[in-house]
Amino acid sequence: MQMKRILVGVDGSKESRNAVQFAAQLGREHGSRITLAGVVDLPEALGAPELMAQVSQWQGEAATRLKVVLNSIAAEITIPGVVVDTQILAGSPAEMLADLASREGHDLVVVGHRGRGALARGLLGSVADRLVQICPKPVTVVR
Repeated sequence: MQMKRILVGVDGSKESRNAVQFAAQLGREHGSRITLAGVVDLPEALGAPELMAQVSQWQGEAATRLKVVLNSIAAEITIPGVVVDTQILAGSPAEMLADLASREGHDLVVVGHRGRGALARGLLGSVADRLVQICPKPVTVVR
């Protein structure tokens, strides 16, 4: 399988950093371009304009923090011939990653998995589980 473009979902966790390392290894082997994507997922504010303004401010702050994390992780990937870029998205993580992978022609999506039990995944949801279900591109889940 040719892997010119690899998309990695990153939230700054140890598990997502493991996913980045996995993707970097693949990128070195295939000469791939790697996109590190973080997703800001805050609920939409309904109601008072003040509340909507506050949520908008929180989204901006979350995006700023996420940009610092993505740039730091991207700087750690120093593999000759492997180009790394970053993107920040807003919305539901699995849906945003699946959409980006499809829209920009990524050949593979890589995400980490926190290893929660079935009950916790059922109650809290799992980005990795949902992504595997909806993504039109191959997904590798790194444990």
